[in-house]
Amino acid sequence: MSFILNPFKNIWGEPAPEKIVCPATPGLTTLLDTALFRTYEGQLTATVSSANATLHAFLELKSQAKYLLDACCIAIPSSSKALSSNTLNSKQQKQKQLEYAKLNTLESFARFCIECSNEAIVQIMTDKLSSSANLPLDTNSNSDASTIGLHMQETDVLQGVRSSQDNAWAEVASRLSSAQQHRLREKDCWESTKLYCCDYVWADEAQSQCKRLVRGMVKHDAVEQMIMVIDYENEHVLPRCDGDTRDEMLYRYEMVMRLLRNDLPLRLHQFRQGIESDIVVSKRLYLVKNEYRAPFRSFLEAHIHVQKAPSRTLVMEYINLHKNKKTKELKERRTQANQTIQESIRSDILTKVLTMEEKCETLEVHMAKMLLPFCEVSRLLMDGRTVVPIVEVPDMLEPEDVLRMQELVKRLKRLLCKKLDRDCSTGIRPLLLDLQNVPRDASSVGGIDPFHSNTLSDTSNTESMIKSRLEKMCSLLTSLYEIGKGNKFGIEKKEIESLSSGIRACSNFNGLDFTSTYLEWHDMSKEQNSILLGSTQQSISKLSDTIREAEIEVSIAMASSQALSIVLQRIDMLERDRQKKFEILQDMVQECCLREMDLVLDLRMPAISTILHLPDIKSVSGLFNMALEIAGYEVSLY
Repeated sequence: MSFILNPFKNIWGEPAPEKIVCPATPGLTTLLDTALFRTYEGQLTATVSSANATLHAFLELKSQAKYLLDACCIAIPSSSKALSSNTLNSKQQKQKQLEYAKLNTLESFARFCIECSNEAIVQIMTDKLSSSANLPLDTNSNSDASTIGLHMQETDVLQGVRSSQDNAWAEVASRLSSAQQHRLREKDCWESTKLYCCDYVWADEAQSQCKRLVRGMVKHDAVEQMIMVIDYENEHVLPRCDGDTRDEMLYRYEMVMRLLRNDLPLRLHQFRQGIESDIVVSKRLYLVKNEYRAPFRSFLEAHIHVQKAPSRTLVMEYINLHKNKKTKELKERRTQANQTIQESIRSDILTKVLTMEEKCETLEVHMAKMLLPFCEVSRLLMDGRTVVPIVEVPDMLEPEDVLRMQELVKRLKRLLCKKLDRDCSTGIRPLLLDLQNVPRDASSVGGIDPFHSNTLSDTSNTESMIKSRLEKMCSLLTSLYEIGKGNKFGIEKKEIESLSSGIRACSNFNGLDFTSTYLEWHDMSKEQNSILLGSTQQSISKLSDTIREAEIEVSIAMASSQALSIVLQRIDMLERDRQKKFEILQDMVQECCLREMDLVLDLRMPAISTILHLPDIKSVSGLFNMALEIAGYEVSLY
C-alpha cells in the first residue's frame, strides 16, 4: 500500500503509473479510502481541521475528568474516624453521609465525563460504513448450509465451546490491546473501522452525537454544585476533605466546566461550519465510498457462501452411488462419517480441554457463591439512595486501607448482577482478572488498586504476586464482615433493613477455601491456555474442520437423489453468483479509480480456498490517529 502515500507523484507531465494488481480481499477498502482522501484532501480542510480540534477538546476533557476522578478516589472526608454508630448522634451521622454523598456525586460525574469522552472519540474516529461491514461475533456458522438444502445439527460439544468463547470475549474484550482484538477477530473483520476518508454522513452524525453528549454532561446532578462553587464561590458545596484534595478537586472542576461551557460548544460550532463549507465535496465522497463498498461486501459474502458449501466432488460421488443403486456403500459411508464424528469428539485432546473447561466453570461457580453475599452487601451500601461511608475503624480497618475498601466495595457491587450492562457483569471474571493484576481500562476505574501489597518485593514472580493479592482481598472481605457485624458503618440499623441479613450471610466466607479454589482455577486455566495456544493448536483446528466435514457428509448421505440434484444446482448457482459479483465489483472499482483517483487498478479474484481476514495495516494511519498518539492514548480501533 506504499503507493497510496503519494498517488499523484507523476502528475507533472511524467508518464502515467503502471497498473496496480490487487486481490479482492479485506483491506481493499482501506486502500481505496486512503487514495480517495488524498485526491480530495485540499477540498476538505475545513471539515478535517475542525473535527481534529473537536477531538483534541474531548481528549483534554477526558484527561481533566481522569484527574478529577483520581482526586475523588483518594479523597477522605474530614472526621472519617468512627468507633461505633452509638458514638455519633443523628445529626453527625447525617452530616457524614452528606459528605460521602457529595463525593459519590462528584465521582459519578467524573466517570460519566470519561465515558462520554470515550464515546465522542470513537464517534469521531470511526467510519460507520466500515463498522457495518464487519460480521458480528454471534454469526451462525451453519446458516449457509440451509441455503443449499442441507440441515446440519451442530454437536452439543461444539455449541458449548463456542458459547463459552463468546462469554469470555464479552468479559475481557475491554482489557485487550488493539493487536489482541485483531488476532481474535481477524476472520470476521473484513474492514478496518478507522476513518481514512471523511464524508458528509460521518461528519454530520459525529457532530450531532458529540453535541448530544455535551448536553448530557451539562445536565448531570453535579453541574449545579459546580456552578455554585465557581460562580458564587460557595465552597461549602464541596465535601470537607483532609489535605490538599479539596483544592485539587476545585481546580479540576474549573477545568472541566470551562471545557463543557466554553471550549466544546465553540469547537462543535466550528465543526458544523466546516461541514457546511465542504458539504458539496463531502456528500460526493459518501456516494463514491458506497459505490465500491456495496459490491465488495456482496462479493465477500458470496465467497464465504461458496466456501461453506459442500464440495462438488463429494456431492457427485453420492449422486453416482444413488444412480448405481449402491445402497450398501451408502450406508457404509454414512456409518463411517458418524464414526469419524464420534472419534473426533472422543479424542484425547478435545476431551481433556472440555473436561478442564467444565472443571474451571465449576470452580468459578463455587467462588461466585462465596462472593455473592459480599456483592449484595456492597449494593446495599452503595445503592444510589443511601451512601454509607467507609471509615477508619480501630483494630478492624486501618487508615491506609480505607481507600482500598472503598474501591473494593465499588467493584463488588458491579459483580453477579441480574442484567449485563456496560459497568456490570453477571459473573466474577472482572475480579478474577483483577487478582491476576490484568490492567483495567483507565476510564472504568480510579487510581486505587485495592489488592496492591507494599510488602511484595518480587513482582516478577506471578504466583507469589497472585497469592499476595488474594491474601489482601480476603483480609478486606473479613474486615468488611467484622465492621458490618459490629454495626460500625456509622449508620442506624433501621436505615438499611436488609443489611443485617446480608452481613450474616457473609459469615460463611472462608479465605483459605477461596484462595485454594482460585489457585486451582488459575493453574487449570493456564494449562488449558497452553494446550490451546501451544503445539496442539493446529490439531484442535484440524479436529474442528474434520468434525464439520463429517457432519456435512452425514447430511449428504441422508439426502435422497433428488435432494442431491437440487444441492448440486444450488452449488452451481453459488459459484456463478460469486463470479458475477466479482465482475460487477471489478467494473465498479476500475471505473471509480480512473474517474476519481486517476489510478489503474487491476482487481484479481481470489481462489475459493482463500481465507478472508484483514491483514496488518498499521502502516496506513487513520485520519486522526496522530492526535491520539500525541495525547498518549493507544489507538484501540483496528
